[in-house]
Amino acid sequence: MRSLAVFFFEIVLLTNCALGQKLVKPFQTHNQSPLVHFFGIPTNPGGSIPEKNSFWFGNYFSIANNATSGQINEEAIYLDGEMYRNELFLNYGLLSKLEVGIVIPVVKHSSGVMDSFISNWHDAFNLPGKSREVMPAYNLNYFFMEEEEIVFEMNESKLSFGDISFSLGTPIIQSPNHDLSFRTFVKLPTGNKTNLVGSGTSDFGFQITGMLNSTPKRKEFSFYYSGGYLRIGKGALLENKVTRNVGFGSFGLAFNANDNWYFKSQLDFHTSLYEKSYTKQLGKASAQLVLGLDYFVAKDVAVSLGFVEDIIVNTAPDFVLQMGVSYQF
Repeated sequence: MRSLAVFFFEIVLLTNCALGQKLVKPFQTHNQSPLVHFFGIPTNPGGSIPEKNSFWFGNYFSIANNATSGQINEEAIYLDGEMYRNELFLNYGLLSKLEVGIVIPVVKHSSGVMDSFISNWHDAFNLPGKSREVMPAYNLNYFFMEEEEIVFEMNESKLSFGDISFSLGTPIIQSPNHDLSFRTFVKLPTGNKTNLVGSGTSDFGFQITGMLNSTPKRKEFSFYYSGGYLRIGKGALLENKVTRNVGFGSFGLAFNANDNWYFKSQLDFHTSLYEKSYTKQLGKASAQLVLGLDYFVAKDVAVSLGFVEDIIVNTAPDFVLQMGVSYQF
């Protein structure tokens, strides 16, 4: 009986040790504005890459509610609707120091169901949202005007595939407390730009991603960061407004509360994507604050929940809810 008790005690210790070594990753978020989400700005995948013949799989579903309008000089923009974007991520360790990745999005614009909830949220916390006060609830209508002519207008949408991205990654630093990687990526115009599902452009760029203490012990913090460059190709819906050279990045913290629960905060940002537009919705740099958590169902399986708020108002949706699941094997 004593030997059996020792055996079970060792099993418990080993299980707790395994449960404590969980790889924390940043939120897989980026600007979900109807005229921004389809460009090639990547998420922050973290500092490490999968080992040879290993996979990292993630599926993240975002609901982005948009209610903003503006008019300046000869331009007018109106964005009222809800976007559903599901992104499937797959990263594979092709070699010991080479990762290949693919991101496949599925997108639908809709009149939505969250307008009343968000209006009450803004009222409760006295958050800015003047456009919501005059926009009809549960409506889908996006348009952009210049010199009193409609450049585009969309008020209906079908579920369809967006622009697919491919990436390559290699480690720069691999240590117990610091992982740093270099990645290149390309995004192809596989989605329909007139439905605001794809950008109509072939984009490419590079990204540096890092993480300190990627497997934190209980009551420890992790810190992650990224920065990169995006080159936008030709063929966009608002071709005469588009910026060709874009900088982007993110940084955040994760806290291991009790081995299974990890609380996270993150800041995503990018420079202007439409530098020739006078409107704040298009012509300004953007930053979004993400708050949420990861719950590890098992050592390699995590469920993620995040809430995103635009901290530079009107440059991104003022309400995004993201739910996801990831699996590493």
